[in-house]
Amino acid sequence: MGCNLKDLAPAKPIEISDLSGQKVAVDVFLNAYQFITSMTGDDGKPLSYEGKPVSHLMGFLDRASILVSEGIDPVFVFDGRPHDLKRATLDDRKSRKVEAKARWEEAISAGDLSRAKKLGPQTAEFTPEMVSETKRLFDCMGLVWIEAPMEAEGAAAVMCRRGEVGAVASQDWDTLLYGAPVMIRNLTAHGTRKFGRMMQAEMISLEIMLEELQITYDQLVDLGIMIGTDFHPGIKGIGPKTGLKLIKEHGNMESVSSFKGFDLPDNLDEIRSLFHSHPIAEDPIPQSRQAVEEDLIQFLQIERGFSDSRMKRAFDRLSSVGKLRSKSRPTLFDF
Repeated sequence: MGCNLKDLAPAKPIEISDLSGQKVAVDVFLNAYQFITSMTGDDGKPLSYEGKPVSHLMGFLDRASILVSEGIDPVFVFDGRPHDLKRATLDDRKSRKVEAKARWEEAISAGDLSRAKKLGPQTAEFTPEMVSETKRLFDCMGLVWIEAPMEAEGAAAVMCRRGEVGAVASQDWDTLLYGAPVMIRNLTAHGTRKFGRMMQAEMISLEIMLEELQITYDQLVDLGIMIGTDFHPGIKGIGPKTGLKLIKEHGNMESVSSFKGFDLPDNLDEIRSLFHSHPIAEDPIPQSRQAVEEDLIQFLQIERGFSDSRMKRAFDRLSSVGKLRSKSRPTLFDF
């Protein structure tokens, strides 16, 4: 989830329809994780069909078709190869999953399904096979997907800075550190219930945020590094509010270090550059196409056991905006 800027970012509630007519870059990993941890069986594991997980496919079919029906042109962005500086973060996540899996197996052995259901999401993984399946789904739906050279939200933020997309949909606060002018949270969860409350999409404008905090973008990056990001664990004792006060009083991380007496990271410039100049492929974003009805039926119904009602909901949404075609039955939109 990167840096915790929740208490500092002024979020404005929006409706999905407010983004109609725009390209929106969507961070795939965190959305996939949301689906596979919320759509689970009695044992806490993702829903499956003949031993294969399908929660990620159910989630993306449903939410992507909603976005398209609302006039949004989503561009789904997958993570590439992680930077070496992220290794400690990834190792920590892996360690916690191993521990959670051991506790989950104990609960299953003891027949404690209630405990297993709570522990199951902590063991969730978006495996390489699931990544490939998600790309296949997007291809069947005619939707654009891109694999970032490194961090998905970083590449998406650069695309947004360039004006290639109008916003970045992600739950990762590092999206703002990468300089995305507009960040959308809860886009694919909008209208669903979580912990008893209705989820609402929210828009954060980087320009408005910097104005309200009275800091520059460079200072925001330094603030994020002090709080802690995927590339640096942060400075002990410095949270968002304390960090903001210090950065406003002293200007940059070097001056805060001199005042507080902590050591600067040896690779501070490298960490900063990952946010200021994140790598991105130079290829233009492809155009989306119509979904192909037969391809979706083959993949999702025949191979993954999706119900008629689930498919009909998606087909109706896609058809309503002319985004569904049949190989055998041409429609008015084909001419």
